[in-house]
Amino acid sequence: MSLPSSGESTLSGPQRRSLLLVMLFAPSHPLSLETLAAATRASLEDTLRDIGCLKDELNHIHRLHLVSDSDSRYYLKGTVLNKRICLIEGMRRAIRLCPEKITDEFTGWLENSLQRLPPALQLPANRIDDTVDELSRLLKPNNAGADKLFLGLFLRVLLIECAEQQHPDFNQHQLKWLTQKHEQQIVARLFSDWPLPQAELYALTLLVSLSNTPHHLHSSSDSDGRLNRAVEQVVHRFEGLASMAFRQHEMLVSQLFSHLSAALERCHFQVGIDSSLQEEVEEKYPRLLRTTRAAVLPLEAEYRIRFSREEMGLIAVIFGAWLMQESDIQEKQLLILTRSQGVQEKKLELQIRELTLLPLNIRFQSVEDFQSAGAPKNTRLVITTFALPLPLFSPPLVHVRLPLGQAQQQRIRQLLEN
Repeated sequence: MSLPSSGESTLSGPQRRSLLLVMLFAPSHPLSLETLAAATRASLEDTLRDIGCLKDELNHIHRLHLVSDSDSRYYLKGTVLNKRICLIEGMRRAIRLCPEKITDEFTGWLENSLQRLPPALQLPANRIDDTVDELSRLLKPNNAGADKLFLGLFLRVLLIECAEQQHPDFNQHQLKWLTQKHEQQIVARLFSDWPLPQAELYALTLLVSLSNTPHHLHSSSDSDGRLNRAVEQVVHRFEGLASMAFRQHEMLVSQLFSHLSAALERCHFQVGIDSSLQEEVEEKYPRLLRTTRAAVLPLEAEYRIRFSREEMGLIAVIFGAWLMQESDIQEKQLLILTRSQGVQEKKLELQIRELTLLPLNIRFQSVEDFQSAGAPKNTRLVITTFALPLPLFSPPLVHVRLPLGQAQQQRIRQLLEN
């Protein structure tokens, strides 16, 4: 692998981190900080920051640890299965963000390593390419150039890891999940003359599943039909719990089908997702989240899985977006008046958010500012625990006592939703 001299990097942060991640699967060269910095033409300081970001991502999403040994060389620590899933996602992202760098840096290492394989694993390039052509037809949506580059690199890594006896282990639940996929038989046929153990055929089936984005109208397999029926039931349960009906039912089912298809793969193989929205969803949309969880619970029981907090939050966000679209509304602007640190008012905010599925933008304003300047523009409702005279012009104002009584809850919900 040729390593350019360090200097000002022309790669963006995401490009650098993608390249660094793929390099961790090319350990024929000691991966010191200086080596990694030279490969991305970044400063040592930027490379250290990139490594820090990668550590957090790898640990949270893939349950892998990026560590360094006594000689300050970096490597990945974790199971072969988790590493393999990380390579699938990491290499596809790197090919999307910086294909030239992957071709320049990674391909050269692979060719050198392939020449040192045992004779049984030294497959002719045309044989690998023929398999890549057939395997790429299984990927949807099809992106021929990127798919073939990815598959060609991945299969060569697979051969190298086979030579090192680095095979993924699957538990019984995972094996059952992979065996029922219609791609499993196709993969077995495509690789029938490759010197691969059964574990690698399961891993290749997983590769196809993780790489695909299915559509419920274009899926004919039994497993896709099962999921489509389950998603229909999730939507119907949500409608019943929310006492409403989605007008664009089929489009919502389509979006949820694609999302849940990927979410089920992640859940079966313990792949995490970005959690940056989770705290906001839990704080601002508790009723939406609770309704979503109740609607999804039978699907979890059917598939014998449990979605993580982050996965459940994303499903709730999909339902929330469709609620806004169906109602043709933006966030309702609501104002809570306060006279102190607002401890009681924060409790009031939590109770109000429990009243409706609709998104609320709740602000706080002092009583003095409200009486002198009025409410901010587009405020739909003002709520206060204090008795006070109204300014000349004001949105509807509701005076309440904590905790909110049933009649007050119904009144506030009516003003927000009508």
